[in-house]
This record gives sequence, C-alpha cells and structure tokens, in this order.
Amino acid sequence: MNIGRESEILEFKKTTGELSEGVISIASILNKHGSGELYFGVRNDGIVLGQQIGESTLRDVSQAIAAHIDPKIFPTIELLYLDDKPCIQVGLVDREGPAFGGHWIVTRDA
Repeated sequence: MNIGRESEILEFKKTTGELSEGVISIASILNKHGSGELYFGVRNDGIVLGQQIGESTLRDVSQAIAAHIDPKIFPTIELLYLDDKPCIQVGLVDREGPAFGGHWIVTRDA
C-alpha cells in the first residue's frame, strides 16, 4: 500500500530507529508550516512497511519530542494500522505559535 508522497507537511520514517531524524523533521515542519504529520513505519516513497511496536514505543516517541523540542508542543501520537500493518502517526498542530517570537528548535542531541 502506498499512502502518498512526502511533502513539506508530511514526513515518513521507516521505524522509530529514525526517531532523532523525526524530531528534527517535526521542528522543521512546525517552523515553516505550523502543522503537519509524521509517520513511523512508512518508507520515504510512501510504501507502508509497518514496524514493531512495544508497550513503551508511543511513550518513547512522546518523551523524545518533549525532551528535544522547545518551546513544548503537544502532538497527537497514535497507533494505527495501514494495510493491516502497525504504524505510528504523529499529528502536529501549532495552537499557540512560537514562544517569544522565536522558532521551534531541537535541543541537545536529538
């Protein structure tokens, strides 16, 4: 199954093994567009691979975002099945805008 093409507001990562890169993508999407989506378990060309999801996987994604994005954001992080394969969708919405007129930044080593 192919769910489309990456764009400036839609990013795909094969697995949460690319979580650091995902955090950087989140900051980039928010800085330029203010909202977007990121999927784990999908190749760059939109082919759904799925990924292994353990009991702490969603929490790990949430904690990485909280630890490395400033100012804080509150994305939706959901397990969903695409083509019967487990994937993670991170929904990004800028409700307040950048704090102090600044931009979202990745803090420390993501």
